[in-house]
Amino acid sequence: MAAGRSALRDRLELAAYLVLRLLFRALSVRAADRIGRGAGHLYRLLDRRRRNLVSANLALAFPGMPPDEVRRVAREVFAHFGGLAADLLRSETEPAESLLSRVEVVGMEHARAAAGSGRGVFFATPHIGNWEWAALVTGAYGFPVTVVARPLDNPLLDSRLRAMRERTGCRIVSKREAARTLLKTLRSGGVVGILADQRARPPDAVVVPFFGRPAWTTTSIARFVEKTDALILPVVCLRVAPGRYRLVYSAPIDVASLPAQEREVEPLTALVTALVEEQVRAAPEQWLWLHDRWRS
Repeated sequence: MAAGRSALRDRLELAAYLVLRLLFRALSVRAADRIGRGAGHLYRLLDRRRRNLVSANLALAFPGMPPDEVRRVAREVFAHFGGLAADLLRSETEPAESLLSRVEVVGMEHARAAAGSGRGVFFATPHIGNWEWAALVTGAYGFPVTVVARPLDNPLLDSRLRAMRERTGCRIVSKREAARTLLKTLRSGGVVGILADQRARPPDAVVVPFFGRPAWTTTSIARFVEKTDALILPVVCLRVAPGRYRLVYSAPIDVASLPAQEREVEPLTALVTALVEEQVRAAPEQWLWLHDRWRS
């Protein structure tokens, strides 16, 4: 149990979650999305610090963006994550067949080629769109992803989140046990997911450009690729309508084909970060700008 938490608090949070889940499951997909997005707008109005952080991050990343456009995208960011939360609430136990019916898949041949290479695959997606479903759908198509995730402070909620994430064969590992498990998975030709778009700390991080600004970034993908010769598979699952998503697999990146100097940890971390930036630029209103990415 996390420090400062009590069993009563955990149970109350679980009860609140179950009530919300019941309410949202009673709604249609469109109604749940509309209410969730409204809740996101409300949160934006109530949390001044996050509201200012999102606007400041957007202004840093897109210095040429007009102020009115910054405000519009910022509003959409909060609406997106409110709608996403609503969809995850109502679909916690949704059967895989129903889930798949709401996702258009593009580039499955790239996923099959990467998974069939036998070299191990890094599932490269940032906190954009519906990254939870990106892994769920990939697992449902026969390529279970071993994902590194931080456990929730509330163990009762964490057990439900883990069950949701693992229902199509994926596996969740905590950072404490990750290194050995990920190496074993990659060396056996499996698929591994590390969301590498958040600020990291030394000594397991280096400074590389992100939207033209220096950002501390995890070197984990570069170091694992160095040890395993795994492929990097760019993946993104974006919202296209209420409760509907498009999951796109791009051509895998074969690091072994790069010049030797580009395979070193820092330049390879910069390459992965540039890939994240490209994914974010394609749908900026669906990325987690609420995170203080450039804090030193």
